[in-house]
This record gives sequence, C-alpha cells and structure tokens, in this order.
Amino acid sequence: MLNARLLICAGMIRQGAHVCDVGTDHALLPVYLLEQGIAAEVIASDIGEGPLHAARQTIERHGLHIRTILSDGLQQIPPEGLTDIVIAGMGGETIIHILEHCPFSLADISLVLQPMTKAELLREWLYLHGYEIREEQCAREGQFLYTVMRVGYTGQRQQPDLLTCCLGKMKLTQPDCRAYAERQYRKLCRARDGRQHAGQACEDLTAAIEVIAAALGGIQ
Repeated sequence: MLNARLLICAGMIRQGAHVCDVGTDHALLPVYLLEQGIAAEVIASDIGEGPLHAARQTIERHGLHIRTILSDGLQQIPPEGLTDIVIAGMGGETIIHILEHCPFSLADISLVLQPMTKAELLREWLYLHGYEIREEQCAREGQFLYTVMRVGYTGQRQQPDLLTCCLGKMKLTQPDCRAYAERQYRKLCRARDGRQHAGQACEDLTAAIEVIAAALGGIQ
C-alpha cells in the first residue's frame, strides 16, 4: 500500500500516461500505477544501484514489466513517449537541480512534484522559469504535512506573489491544507523572531507572515 504522499502523486497521473518515476526507491509507485490501470507504461529510475535492485525485486514479485534505468535525475531518461514525470520524496533544491539539468524539453509533460523541504523555494523557481502550478494538495503522514504539486510548462516567466510562494494552489477550505498553512505561519514567525533577536532584517518574513494570516482569515 502506498503512503499518503505517493497516493496523491498517483491521483495526479493522467489515465493512460507514460510515466517516469524519478528516485523510485522500491518502485512502489510504478507498480501501483500499472496494477490500478492508471499508467500504460512506467519507467522506474534512480541514481543508485541499491535502490534499483530493490525496485527490480518489487517488480519481479508483482510479475510486471517495468523498465528500470540508472539515471542521475532525468539525464539518462529517454524522453520519447513520456507524458508524465514524478519527482517525489526529495528536497525542493534537489528537485530544482533535476529540472535545471534535464536534457530534453518538458513543455508537453505533466510534472508531479513532492518536495520534502523548501517547497516555497521550489514554487518560486517554477514560476520564474516558465512553469505554473495547476493543482496542489496536502498529504498528511502522522504529524507531518507535505505538499504535492501538479505542474505544467507555459513558457511565461513571472515573479509569483508571496502567497503563491508560501502556499501555492492549496485550498485552505481543506483541513490538512489549512493545517499546513498554519504550520508555515508559525515556522515563519519563529524565523522572524530569531532574526529580530539577532538584530537582522526581517521585512521579507514579516510580509509573508501577514499574507498567510490574511489568507487564513486570522490565526490564533
């Protein structure tokens, strides 16, 4: 069974898609996509031989045909026929690095991105480089809350506003998304207080705190 993060990732894959799962680890997502009839074809890729070996064992146990590729991000992935790419379970900066160094065009490919950290940095980078977030959901795993984004390329580079950087396209009427926003608010408050204590400028943090509080309609 997939965890909450990967279940949401799977739900953002288009029916009949040809998918590459970057950093596949045990290939749980590729197996699920094929067994549920969501994807027509899946590539499971990873930068390490160890995870790929584990992936092959999972694939063999399920009796499926899934191509495995040793690849540094997307650099060794054949782009022919790809429609959807998943990059999940990595830091936001690592996801940015993978997208920056992709050797083929992502213009017609749907990206499903699940950063473990630095989501606000990833959101800003996406808009600055001609992408847009088309859908965003929150995944809860125990006490942790994560974001999952479905992203497409538009070619229109723009500076996103602070609210978009902080919360993306989350719908704050959903309880987990609201909880995510509240945690972001408190994290920024702690960072602001730390800067103030150190005598450092904190206008950027104060502005972000204010826009999140306004979006939430006030916060205790």
